[in-house]
Amino acid sequence: MKVHPRFHLSVEKEEGGAALRFASATEGNVGDAASAVAEAGFDELCALSEAPAELRERLRLGACFSNGWQSWSFGGELMMGERVKRARILSALNIYTDRPGPLPKRGETLSNFLVYFRAGDCYLVLVSRGAAQGPTPPVAFRVAADRRTLGIEILAEGANLSVGQSVADIAVFFVEGYFAFKERLESLFGAQERFARLAFLGHAGGLVPGGYESWYNRYTKIDEAGIVRDIEAIPSNDNLINAYYLKRGKPTIFQIDDGWERAIGDWEPDPNKFPRAMRSVAGDIEARGMIPGIWIAPLLVSRSSSLYAEHPEWLLRDRRGAPVLAGWNPGWDGSFYCLDLSLAEVEEHIAEIFDRLIERWGYRYLKLDFLYAGFLRGKRREGGAAFEQYDRVMRRITSRTRDSRGRPLAYLGCGAPLEPSFRHFPLMRIGADTRETWDWPALRLLGYQGRPAARVNVGHTIGRALLDKSVFVSDPDVLFCRSVRIALTKRKRN
Repeated sequence: MKVHPRFHLSVEKEEGGAALRFASATEGNVGDAASAVAEAGFDELCALSEAPAELRERLRLGACFSNGWQSWSFGGELMMGERVKRARILSALNIYTDRPGPLPKRGETLSNFLVYFRAGDCYLVLVSRGAAQGPTPPVAFRVAADRRTLGIEILAEGANLSVGQSVADIAVFFVEGYFAFKERLESLFGAQERFARLAFLGHAGGLVPGGYESWYNRYTKIDEAGIVRDIEAIPSNDNLINAYYLKRGKPTIFQIDDGWERAIGDWEPDPNKFPRAMRSVAGDIEARGMIPGIWIAPLLVSRSSSLYAEHPEWLLRDRRGAPVLAGWNPGWDGSFYCLDLSLAEVEEHIAEIFDRLIERWGYRYLKLDFLYAGFLRGKRREGGAAFEQYDRVMRRITSRTRDSRGRPLAYLGCGAPLEPSFRHFPLMRIGADTRETWDWPALRLLGYQGRPAARVNVGHTIGRALLDKSVFVSDPDVLFCRSVRIALTKRKRN
């Protein structure tokens, strides 16, 4: 294995494979978006994993799993010669799905966090587990077009590495059988211990959190009157939520989604839409036996927000001093931006928001969306690396496991970088948004891999199914249980 001179490798045999542990061999600041750590031959990896010799060529030529950077990025198998599409013309859409580093070259396959090669029911697997031991840089695997070599690289831009500092811990193993694969991941990531904090949402062995969320019924066109009608209706008729959850005494979530806030970045209720305090709405939810939930995109800022005007110094900026674009949404004044997580005052601001949502308003199920923004490249005012700052802020938010009254809390990550998030968000969205239609033709023509569409959502859900109950309690998005305002044919629903 060719190891970059800047790094040192130690190899330790493990049951059914090996651990590749990389540490910094030098001291200094990392200036590159992505740093090449090592390159291994496919035959070397097969030997380390103890893959049977007679299967090695079949594994190389078989399916290769490409795991995208975050929740909405592509996740699935590719055959040799296939590639993941990126958006054309409206290139800003790629902000939602691209990792903050070099893209794959022609013919290459790039996979983040986890990569495997499959022949039938046999798998050669490499998975990064460094984040379980503390904030280490996210890892990506760069597979050559002929699959004879595999590069390992880390996203550590801005980090000040010391000699001997761990930068990656990668498990390499061979396994036969899909469920044996899942069990191996579960063991590597200490899944059950991390999932224990979600026990209040259901029985640990069959944990399937369920309930209602406002997005696909009303999108951003919500107000207090409509939300209260939905709260009152759920326990009053034979809908699925009432029949399957409430009447059976199962924990039931009622989540208010986007549309309640004054503006993206101003996380106070819009007084024209929610004239009462949000605490009163949470009380209405609890009074009907449900767990109050709320949506928030804590790292984003829109131009119409007071935060944008009052604290321009809190925005992440590029080297020219312009705010870093975090995306575009016609419902949010078009372009929107993100906060600079290197700033202590930004961390305090975010912490105060969650104190308000939890302690003053009474919400106990919190959906944190658009978290990829914490890794966007820019000139961080206080320097440092995105992976360290993201870890620090997310740890501070999610380390609160109960409110001041002793009631348990849950956090759902969405639009989140998968490897840096698993330690903080055992509950995680693992695919693009679904939709009332099978596909979104205009976005499909543009080549946007994260487009909201039932077809894309199902593909991502199947592709990342092996992560469910092994790395995350996976959120595949919603299930539509209605016959109106839906364009899916019976065949597509099945």
